[in-house]
Parts: sequence; C-alpha cells; structure tokens
Amino acid sequence: MDPGRERIYRLLLTYPQSSWMQKDLASRARCSRGYVSRLVGELVEAGVLARPYKNRVVLTGPSKLLTLWAARRRLPTPTFVVTRQPPEKVESVLAVTPGTALTLFRAAWHRTKFMAATAVEAYVPEGDLRSVAARLGDPTTEPASVVLYPTEGGELEGAERAEGVPLVSVPQNVVDLIAFGGQGPRVAMHLARAGGLLEA
Repeated sequence: MDPGRERIYRLLLTYPQSSWMQKDLASRARCSRGYVSRLVGELVEAGVLARPYKNRVVLTGPSKLLTLWAARRRLPTPTFVVTRQPPEKVESVLAVTPGTALTLFRAAWHRTKFMAATAVEAYVPEGDLRSVAARLGDPTTEPASVVLYPTEGGELEGAERAEGVPLVSVPQNVVDLIAFGGQGPRVAMHLARAGGLLEA
C-alpha cells in the first residue's frame, strides 16, 4: 500500500472527530497537497469524507475507511524471538524502550480482555530491532512467542498506554489484526465495536 495513503487513513481514523484542512492533513501525513487533494476527492466520492465547510473535511464513514485500509494493509516482515521470559517481562522491557508499542492480539487483549494472548507482538524502531531482539532472547526465522515488526514511526501515531504498556492506536490495532488473518478478523471486529469504529 502507498505509505502516504496509509498515513492519511491512519490520521483520519485515529482522530475521527477532527475537522481537517487539506493543507494540515498533507503536512501531518508528509504528502504533497496535490496528492491529498486527489485522495480527499476519492474519499468524498466514496462517502467516507464530507466537506461541511469550504476547505475542511470530516470523516463520515469510519467503517468504510477501515475496510478500505484493511483491504490493502500488509504487515512488515517480522523478526521472531525465542525467549524464556514471561509476556509481562517482555512487555516491561518494551515499555521502557522508546518508539515501541504492542499490536495485534496482545494489544487487543490489554484493551478488551477478549481472547487471551500469550505471544507478544510489537512495533520496534527499525534501527533498534536487532538490539531489542537480543535483549529479549534469541532471534530466529521460525515463528516464536515474541514477534517484532519494524517501524519508522507511522504505526505509532495515536499510540497510548494501558496498564503501563504502550499500545498502537485502536484503528492501527484493528487493521493489523485483519491483515494478520486467522483469528485476527474476529478479534478485530470485537475491538472495532468496543472502540466505536463501526458506528457510522
């Protein structure tokens, strides 16, 4: 998916009550005004955005936008880590590591307590991935109980803390779960309902 489009979708869904001037949306998403203008036109035509004022747009179809984003989202290639540390200890290491946040099932668990998760999935700054993986255990190419996804920071837009643990925003969490597949969409729907993303 085009990174600019993804940044705009993320901003609109993370701040669903905001009214955006296109120039501000372009600045926050690090995109050209022309690009934002074209994308806004598409989204207005699709019924996702409305123009209540001359130069402003508002989100009117969060579930439609969530569906558009989820249909195109691909998770970055993960680094797996074999560890003997319990999930809570892994989370405590990540909690003090700048630029990290939990995602997928573990983040959803912290928010809703729906479907207990023992694996820990998190975004970690791309440049710190190796050192964080080494602090947690032994990196491997096989699926393991710790899954680290590289980020340049976009996925952390709107991140929050729950129980002292950093979590990606609800929209990012939902879209990642859908992109993951398997039980992900089921957990995503539960989280989206709890987070108010399915209300028109």
